[in-house]
Amino acid sequence: MTTPDRTSPPDVGTPTRVVLIALLSTLTIEAVRASGPLLDRAFASGVVTAGVTALTTYAAVGLVVAALLLATRRFTSGSPSGRTVLAGTLVLAVARLAAQALDGGARFAVGLATAAVAVAVLMLAVAFVAGRPHGARAAAVALAVGTGFASGLQLVLGTWDVYWRHGLLGWLITIALVGGAVAVARVVRRDVVEARPRRLWVLGPFLAIAVMVLANPAFAASQSGARLDVAGLVVVGASTVAVWMMLDPQRLNGETRVLAAVTVPLALVAAFLTQGTGTLVAIGALGVAAPVTLVTALSVRRPAPRGGLRVSLAASLVGLGLIIPLALYLVDYDVPLGFDNAWVIVAAGVALACGGLRRRMPPLPGTDPETAAPEPAAPRANPVRANAVRLLVIPAVLLALVGWAVSSPASASQDRARSDELVLLSWNLHYGVEPATAVDLERIASVIEEHDPDVVALQEVSRGWVLGGGVDMATWLSHRLGMEFVYSPAADAQMGNALLSRSALTDRQVTELPIGAGPQQRSAATATVTLADGSPIRVTSVHLQHRDENTPTRIDQLEALLAAEPHGDEPAVIAGDLNAEPGWPEIELLAADGWTSAVDSAGDPDALTFPSDDPQVRIDWVLGAGVEFSDVRVLTGEGSSDHLPIVARVRAAG
Repeated sequence: MTTPDRTSPPDVGTPTRVVLIALLSTLTIEAVRASGPLLDRAFASGVVTAGVTALTTYAAVGLVVAALLLATRRFTSGSPSGRTVLAGTLVLAVARLAAQALDGGARFAVGLATAAVAVAVLMLAVAFVAGRPHGARAAAVALAVGTGFASGLQLVLGTWDVYWRHGLLGWLITIALVGGAVAVARVVRRDVVEARPRRLWVLGPFLAIAVMVLANPAFAASQSGARLDVAGLVVVGASTVAVWMMLDPQRLNGETRVLAAVTVPLALVAAFLTQGTGTLVAIGALGVAAPVTLVTALSVRRPAPRGGLRVSLAASLVGLGLIIPLALYLVDYDVPLGFDNAWVIVAAGVALACGGLRRRMPPLPGTDPETAAPEPAAPRANPVRANAVRLLVIPAVLLALVGWAVSSPASASQDRARSDELVLLSWNLHYGVEPATAVDLERIASVIEEHDPDVVALQEVSRGWVLGGGVDMATWLSHRLGMEFVYSPAADAQMGNALLSRSALTDRQVTELPIGAGPQQRSAATATVTLADGSPIRVTSVHLQHRDENTPTRIDQLEALLAAEPHGDEPAVIAGDLNAEPGWPEIELLAADGWTSAVDSAGDPDALTFPSDDPQVRIDWVLGAGVEFSDVRVLTGEGSSDHLPIVARVRAAG
């Protein structure tokens, strides 16, 4: 093999290779995000089952890589060829189309397999590109382009991925993505490279951070408290800045790369610990620093032959490095880790930083480290290729700008309610995941719309939660229904309670509840709705601790809520999942404080609300003080969640 000149201009890669990795990374981020709702199906059998399923799925990335290398006769060298990448892309295309076409148990199996294939093919493509002289820069640029494009696409879709859509729009976008990936992979099918990066494992932590933060506009919005459209522009803007920085060799010097590596974990700490503008600044810094860190990490190459076994083991490390941080972060909300789960994502950032913490680029394979020429301080890039690659950020920016209108929350259409009576709907949405393993926000919106409520009290509302598919349900439903919303975190900022209203929500209040037996730090969302006659009704959406045996914690949570929101003589409503049945101490406490159950006073006391497919208990409640209820119903036959909704008419007493 001829050793390239160390002082030759850095090759940012042909736009074709950059587009290939960008499309594959977009498909991979979507597939990994979709595995959250799929793994929720395994959670029904317990945390251990879900954990084993997740680890098995992503460890299988190594098996997929081994199979593709064997199929294209590259297992001996361990370095993927263009034909290897094409074969993997074709398999991914078939799996991705099948996953979107299926439902239920079939989608569960095919969907998880698709996630494993996507990670495997992306890793092979990164190895294929980064194994070339100066190819690490091209691979890192492509990953940044793909992250930005995935974020922009999510904004246009209102964060509800096409993966879950069976309509024409969903299929057109899916076909365009997989068709584009296959077409580009065909162009490079004859290319061969006989080297690969040694630190491919860094792709795992990078993808974990991308799925959780960098390609998750809903996370940026919920964590910072900013509007989704604003947060989305920050996320896409950061990836754009990263691309332009990496294409400028004068700026991408050793000091910049070291600074970027150090910034990654620090920015993650700031993203989770700060609020408001500080969070957006931290996420923006992370979006620039993480791809830049990859340049150094992927520049450490080893020559062939090394063997497919080692590459396959590295692929399994990529898969596990991706899923372990995400799984631990989510498991904490059922089996507490004993420390803030944000540190798990920070640890992924530390791993990524360690992989790229190097001031000098290592010598190329086949050169003598003692005699190799040092990297020039300001090499001259190929202006034609660099400018062509710069243009690849335009689609992401355009998508983000279009998403500015599509993903914006609605404002109240009027200051007061339509009449002296409110139609209120309360529903635990199970973070948008149906028992049949689907995310169908349109179905949820249609159920709400059918009953034309003035106010909607929701629990388990996902706002970028990976287990819910990264959807911002509060913003999407607000935009779709034309209702403004107030949100309060429950598990974390990405999953909580919400109030939606057609009229203005005033005097908004978020009440943090005692954690008690845990594991979740729950809260309640409260706001005032003004009736047509000018009288106010205070409405609260709340979700209490979920384990049956934790009555003392629920009692403490109710007492904290009642102390923070004393009703006095003012009309008030508490709606939500109290995880308490009729006759339990929690309900007796509320009754003693003057709260009346809507179902018991004006509905069917025998009605049950959970689980929705075969109701056994009533743990969802609408209670009022200083109000009167009428026409109270538990809506049966609604399979959009594992809970059934309650609809009630409410008016001030007297």
